[in-house]
Amino acid sequence: MRKIITLATIIVLFTSEIRAQVSSDVIAEVMRAQSKIKNASYKMVRNDTLVTGDIRTITGNVKMRTESSEPNFGFLFSAKENAVNGQILFNGHMAYETDDALQVYRLFMNPSEMKDLLFHTGGRIVMPDLVPLDTSRAISTRLSEDPDFYHLTLYYPDLTQYDVTKRYKRVTIDKQNMLPAAVVQHQETLGKVQNLAWHVQDLIINDKSFHDEFETPGFLKTHTQKIPLVTEKHPLTGLKGKPAPLFELKSFEDKLVSMADRAGEVILLDFWEVWCGPCIESMPKVQQLYSKFKGQGLVVYGIMHDSRQLESAKRFVQRHSEIEFPMLIGNEAVRKNYLLNAVPQYVLIDRRGAVRFVGLGYSDQIEVEIQKALNEK
Repeated sequence: MRKIITLATIIVLFTSEIRAQVSSDVIAEVMRAQSKIKNASYKMVRNDTLVTGDIRTITGNVKMRTESSEPNFGFLFSAKENAVNGQILFNGHMAYETDDALQVYRLFMNPSEMKDLLFHTGGRIVMPDLVPLDTSRAISTRLSEDPDFYHLTLYYPDLTQYDVTKRYKRVTIDKQNMLPAAVVQHQETLGKVQNLAWHVQDLIINDKSFHDEFETPGFLKTHTQKIPLVTEKHPLTGLKGKPAPLFELKSFEDKLVSMADRAGEVILLDFWEVWCGPCIESMPKVQQLYSKFKGQGLVVYGIMHDSRQLESAKRFVQRHSEIEFPMLIGNEAVRKNYLLNAVPQYVLIDRRGAVRFVGLGYSDQIEVEIQKALNEK
């Protein structure tokens, strides 16, 4: 009897080991297939059963471009739900959320906001496991198959402090391309089931005619930005009325530029980045201000900080010879002293060297403040 029990135990352990090895092999093959993806377009059908008992279906269209260095998702994306008059677009540095009925958009730039993008309208139809497959934090796996698909189930520990149990993610893998075709996330809270299910349709991989607008979205020409108000409680108001922090920075032409040399002049600082669509769209307006008021003593500096994009920024300025005001390369001290957490950011400094105006996003108020500052002696 003891021999029979021992033999049965060995068989169970051997079977578990084989299952784990097969799961590992399938996961490795999926990741190899995903590593070849450069872009993807698909329709999404998402069917959810919520703990409230509510059932919902969300559909829409998604475009993705892989970026292995992107720390949040490993890809850029734009997504539009069919029942919503707007979209969400993430370019690796910032995200846009549009309201196409009102023709406005708002920006998300805080790193803490990025992971939450997939919970926003639009982001809900993005299936992140399409690339890359996330197997982290799984404590065990199980694999089954039918003639067309593998069904990989990843199990996760219970969250006892929140009464969340029976947590798993089931990934349906298409045997033809070894890519996830559907994902189900399951958990139960106090006996109530939550099932979130993504199903990819009409998947197109590495389309040579793939066109995206991640760097310069087309809606920037038709929509206006909902500019965040710099209220009394906003940290940037701490700059107003105080002496502007001085700096010495190199220009794109490798010349040293010192703020101290421009004492007694009105100075507008335009903080920008080449990947920031609103920065690029508003730069001609800043140039118009420079052309209009430089004869009265206005000085304008563009300042960018992303050293990884320096060559791209230089090429941009070279291609746009109409942009005449100097471009400077910022440093960490300038970023800290000017409380730079989002772009575009505009800082106006008066003749006394004090910060007169701070704005997030371009507005007509900048010109009003420039005229006031120039008229003061």
